[in-house]
Amino acid sequence: MRHQSRETAFKIIYQVDMGKNDLETAFEHTMNNDGLNEKEQAFCKELVMAVEEHLTELDEIIQKNTTGWQVDRMMSVDRNLLRLAVYEMLYSGHISQKGAINEVLEIAKIYGKAESFRFINSILDKIMKNEERRDNVISEAAEAAMAQKPALEESEPAVVEHEISEEEAKDLLGK
Repeated sequence: MRHQSRETAFKIIYQVDMGKNDLETAFEHTMNNDGLNEKEQAFCKELVMAVEEHLTELDEIIQKNTTGWQVDRMMSVDRNLLRLAVYEMLYSGHISQKGAINEVLEIAKIYGKAESFRFINSILDKIMKNEERRDNVISEAAEAAMAQKPALEESEPAVVEHEISEEEAKDLLGK
């Protein structure tokens, strides 16, 4: 699912930002541990590479929409979640801006501190109001990831419709 790809992308971006691993080692280690399938890995890799490619501009956008904080002084978790969300909000056409915010806030609940949720949300809200979308591109990896059905849809029971008589309805309701 795309959410797991985003979470894995965040982990990779975080590792590289913290200097714990180079990009290739972070990819290899994290994707193997997270158990992503081929399509999910392609989408994850796309997100990571896009954030790396646009890193300077992403940081400038974050900085421009932040009061009283320097990007390089933010907690690494918050900084890298912001980078991922801003990329998806402004450069990618495979998710709405509000969808990108919601996705990253779900990840913030897991990896961030208690105040991370509000901090990230306030900055992303400003960015959504102040910044225009850039490329709005949907890549092949994103299309493939979007084509996958969520696991819940696959396991939902089929609904069978048929009319019942008034007597059958009363029997079912115990009246």
